[in-house]
Amino acid sequence: MASLDLDRLFRCLAVLLLLPLAACGEQENKDLSAASRNYKQHRDSQSLEHISRHLYAGMLRVEVEGLLGEADYSPIEGQYYYASTWNAVQQNTSAPTLVVDYRDAEGEPTARLHVFWLGLVGE
Repeated sequence: MASLDLDRLFRCLAVLLLLPLAACGEQENKDLSAASRNYKQHRDSQSLEHISRHLYAGMLRVEVEGLLGEADYSPIEGQYYYASTWNAVQQNTSAPTLVVDYRDAEGEPTARLHVFWLGLVGE
């Protein structure tokens, strides 16, 4: 009887501990969706940075493209550049750019993200 009460207590505690995590995950999904919309509309660097923190090696290309939309530039098949507008305070020739690469070790394009990086790319 006492073990049944302890089991019930542990289950209740687990639920109470997991509820805030679930709420955080839901908010994070909303934030990611908002960043995706903002980037597609305004090409802003803040949204691009937020999206880049959610990318990972092995992510499906269709998922990446769903977040970012159409790439700005592709120097070779399987590698794509997503540029951002540069903050008006920063009058510079380089802008934060996300480079995503779907090529495998042999250089063949795949359906999955292999490498990506966010940095300043200029002329």
